[in-house]
Amino acid sequence: MRELRTRMERLTAAAALMDELATEWSTREHTGRADEGRITATVDAVGTLRALEIHPLSMRRLDGRALAEAVLTAVRRAEAAAEAAKEDLLRGGLEAAGVPHVAGLLGDARRAFDERASPRGADRP
Repeated sequence: MRELRTRMERLTAAAALMDELATEWSTREHTGRADEGRITATVDAVGTLRALEIHPLSMRRLDGRALAEAVLTAVRRAEAAAEAAKEDLLRGGLEAAGVPHVAGLLGDARRAFDERASPRGADRP
């Protein structure tokens, strides 16, 4: 019974820590670059595009198709950076809370984290 209580305390602590991390996480932004850094995309924690900067040189030297591909590359890189940072944050949070790495637990934590970090999730009661 004592072991079960200890595990429940760890899970409660992990949930509180993940809540704090989700709050912090929701303010982060991530960038991706393309065309030698002349195109920069910035996304929020859940991958929503927040800013796109295109240097005039890129607009002059790239045709429409190449420019579109470079923009998509920058956005995808920013999204990948956000996803990688989220995975690192989740893994670190679970380790800090002393919760064992169990695939199901990590999946549940990932879904809960996404819901809490999402701007749409903030409107929920």
